[in-house]
Amino acid sequence: MRLAGFEMKKLFLRLPILIALLLFTVFDLFKIAGTLRDLSWIEADEDWKRVYWEQYEKYSGEITLDKINALLEVYRPLEEATHDLTATTHGGVEGTLTGNLYSDRNLLERYYVDPMERFYTYRNSALEVVRAARENVELYESLGSKYEARKNAVIARLYSGRQITDFYFTEGWKLYLNYDFSTVLIFLLVLYALSRSFACDSQCRMTELILTSAGGGIPSVIAKITAATAYIFAVSVWFSAVDFAGFALMSNLTDAGNMPVYAVSGFMEASVELTLFAYSAAGAMTRALGFWALGMVFLLLSEAGRHALAPFALGAGVFLLCTLAGARWGYSSRALFKVLNPYSLLVNRLLYGRTEFVKPLDIPVLTWQAGLVFTFLLGVCAAVLALLFGGKNKLQRGL
Repeated sequence: MRLAGFEMKKLFLRLPILIALLLFTVFDLFKIAGTLRDLSWIEADEDWKRVYWEQYEKYSGEITLDKINALLEVYRPLEEATHDLTATTHGGVEGTLTGNLYSDRNLLERYYVDPMERFYTYRNSALEVVRAARENVELYESLGSKYEARKNAVIARLYSGRQITDFYFTEGWKLYLNYDFSTVLIFLLVLYALSRSFACDSQCRMTELILTSAGGGIPSVIAKITAATAYIFAVSVWFSAVDFAGFALMSNLTDAGNMPVYAVSGFMEASVELTLFAYSAAGAMTRALGFWALGMVFLLLSEAGRHALAPFALGAGVFLLCTLAGARWGYSSRALFKVLNPYSLLVNRLLYGRTEFVKPLDIPVLTWQAGLVFTFLLGVCAAVLALLFGGKNKLQRGL
């Protein structure tokens, strides 16, 4: 425990790391602000922002026929007036919300009509999926295809009872769940710290002293693994919290937090039954697990040389390969490539956002379940190898 505490001080209390953590946090918040400014139409247009939140109280909350009819009473005249593109394009039109007919139509269509229709009709879409899946179960059972029958049974259970009963602002959640910039910041902090872990001991010849002790290097390596685990989870969870706080402060996340994750555009086929608040917490821990596995690989690589440059370069190469593989196959139908890539846990919408399966032993397993198991085992194997290679006792070998 004393060794672990010493290793934690080396990781957490080094001035370069503290400075980098502070600068990266500020940089992350500026990047979040830029993301909202560039990708959110509401944040980019003050008139839209003002009008949207003025109308929000009328339509937010439980979706009812009265709210739908009230919205259509405002939207349909705008749709008819602008349908043939002959309406005036001038601003300051009396009786409009933003001063322009086309702007009114686009605002209501993008932020009220389309999402409310998607929410209201999602239950029917889910029921159709359940119906088709149950029919497939019967079909594949009659054909003797056990795997396909089991897979469709899982799909029927996943989508059974799905519905979206409330209307709230979800654009902030969409941008938050697709925000990846902080992943790069975490990677840099983790790789920089861990690539020096064994190199510093080698440079000051501490490795030779440790390996001549009665306990050998095993306690030292266990302490490094323990400290590295705490450091990785702390840094990863910290930036997940910064991301959430940044989007929550700059874009409304609280209202829709108890809506199901499949209410967000792009997550309609999500393979998890979680609220958005719960999904953000699960995503944070999933990303931390992915970085832990990669961190154990970085720690193993840090034993490769006496200086930090070689492990840093090797670790960067591993991360680059994982990233390129994720970019190449992350949105493909080749589910196994996602499962075998720790990058999928760092950008975990690749696993949670779609209902996909792999079939070990001809059993349907959701990609996020298989991905978590594989990445955990990868991290354990890397940690064990680091322990074996870094904990040799020269005294016990008669040296």
